[in-house]
Amino acid sequence: MSELVSIVLLIVIGILAGITSAAAGLASLVSYPSLLAMGLSPVMANITSCFSTVASGYSSVVASARELRNNRKQMWIMIPVVLTGAIIGALLLFALPGKWFQDLVPVCIGLAGIILMMPHKPRQAHPELVQNSRAFGRSRLHRFMAWVGIFIVGIYSGYFNAGAGVMMLTLLTVVNRGQTFAVNNALKNVAMTATNTMAAIIFAIEATIRWHYVLPLFIGNIIGGILGPIIVRHLPGRLMQIIVGAGALILAVSLVIKNMI
Repeated sequence: MSELVSIVLLIVIGILAGITSAAAGLASLVSYPSLLAMGLSPVMANITSCFSTVASGYSSVVASARELRNNRKQMWIMIPVVLTGAIIGALLLFALPGKWFQDLVPVCIGLAGIILMMPHKPRQAHPELVQNSRAFGRSRLHRFMAWVGIFIVGIYSGYFNAGAGVMMLTLLTVVNRGQTFAVNNALKNVAMTATNTMAAIIFAIEATIRWHYVLPLFIGNIIGGILGPIIVRHLPGRLMQIIVGAGALILAVSLVIKNMI
């Protein structure tokens, strides 16, 4: 494969990864298996995917401004929680055996997909009508458990990027039922952008980055990150949940098969 063909292929992969990341939190469904197929090790594919999805994160947050406008309080509380988790997770990646996350990831992603596909009955609400003070429900225990869950997903995101977005989206869908899918997806984009940025900084210090893979993916992810929230805005929320859940199960099965080979 020529260098030019590789660059074009990586840009296309980046666009598709950016769309699936911004619209569903499933960049891993595209970028991670593609990088493995191109010969990268699981850890290096994870690091490269993390770097490239930072681009789609920022472009998707900008494109999600409409959904975030009335949910800034919840957004600003989420950021330090997931950032703290991401720092811990990124450091664990270099402290624990790589085989651990390789076996753990398919299980976590598969469970997230099943939960997301299960029928939910959220209140019919518009984001502009949901008060920030009611985020995650009225119960203090409910709110506490929600923030603990977000912190844990932050750790996972820093530890292993693949599937973290769909896990965060699943958690927000379950505990933040007063919001539309588009709003929860926008909050997920903010959280994943924060964790990916922090993890990328730590990875840059601790590992050798394959920039000839990262840069084309980075360009494609910017384009895909802009398109993703637009797609979400025009599709029914329940349909998106089913699509994302099915995609998560496909990713989980593909990773299990990859680990067995």
